[in-house]
Formats: sequence, structure tokens, C-alpha cells
Amino acid sequence: MQKSHAARPSALDARLSAPKTAKILLGNEIVGCHLREEGGDDARLEMISAAGIPEHFVLAVGDGDERLARVTCRKQGANGAEIWVQFLGPARLAA
Repeated sequence: MQKSHAARPSALDARLSAPKTAKILLGNEIVGCHLREEGGDDARLEMISAAGIPEHFVLAVGDGDERLARVTCRKQGANGAEIWVQFLGPARLAA
């Protein structure tokens, strides 16, 4: 008789799905969200509403980590909004 092994999430899977607190920077306005990195340059943002979020914006994660993001998909539901983004690089060029 063979033992069956249930698929267990790896440490990498846990790291990719663990949410981080982030901020969408829109000029004088800041929209709080949760960031779930999905590997590579792709991520999913969770927030209350995606209304007013443009196609391109700067996402701040932690201290000093600001990335230019492009929206690839949006979904609004009863429990809030999700936006999938692709990171295009750092928001500011190094001096």
C-alpha cells in the first residue's frame, strides 16, 4: 500500500502569498492596500475600492521602496477590490 502525501505549501509559496502593507501614491492622496506578490514582477493589491486608481501609479512598500506599477486587471466585489499589477521598475532613478 502506498502512502499518499497531501500537497503542502512550500516556504516560497507562503512568502509569495503573505500580504504586506503598501500605499498607492496619487499626488496628494494616499490609498492604503495589502500587497500579495505573485512572483516575478507581478502582484495583487487588495483594498476597499479601486475607484480613482489610474492605469499607472507609484506603489510604496516599506521604507523607501517605491515602484512604478501598471494595472493589468481589476475586480470589484462585495468584500472590496483587487487589482493585479506588473512592476515596471523603481519609481525614481538612482543618482
